[in-house]
Amino acid sequence: MGEGREIISLALPHKPLKFRGKMANWKRRALLAVLLLWGVQVLWLAWDLAREEGGALVRCLSSRCAGEAPQQSDPFYRWIKALGKIMPPGATYVFLDNYEAGKDIEARYILYPRREVSLLPLAPASFLFDQLLRDKASFLVIRESGPCLGPGVDAARRSPAFEPLDLPGPGLVFKVESSRLQGGFYD
Repeated sequence: MGEGREIISLALPHKPLKFRGKMANWKRRALLAVLLLWGVQVLWLAWDLAREEGGALVRCLSSRCAGEAPQQSDPFYRWIKALGKIMPPGATYVFLDNYEAGKDIEARYILYPRREVSLLPLAPASFLFDQLLRDKASFLVIRESGPCLGPGVDAARRSPAFEPLDLPGPGLVFKVESSRLQGGFYD
């Protein structure tokens, strides 16, 4: 019955892969050079980390405060944490920042569940006061204190509706009494 039939094998003969010729040798050397350069870069980065921050890293890992150490060295972080202790959880605050450093996002994250309204420091006084009234903000937070922050900040400093809080840090904080604000329009 099975005579005359042959079983045909479709399997390929097993041959070891060998790199032959100059082209294969060149590819192997190029791969080796790339891996060697990558290894040197990793070693250099590890040495640089150990040289500059090795002691602080060992102290943080041994005291189990690895996540908090970089934040505690940032004055803005300490300032916002102190502000979070003063500000009630249901409060709304206006945050004046130029949005370049991403500090408004960091402040919003740290001060959650408080509501943030972001404005530029160069906002005119009428717009700033209108936003404070419309959003019923209790605090005005200015990320950087400086000589020329804009007409809105200058008007807030002179207005009796803003009480400056003595909170040491990189910026300014004012307690806002919305009932003493006058206006309700934006020109």
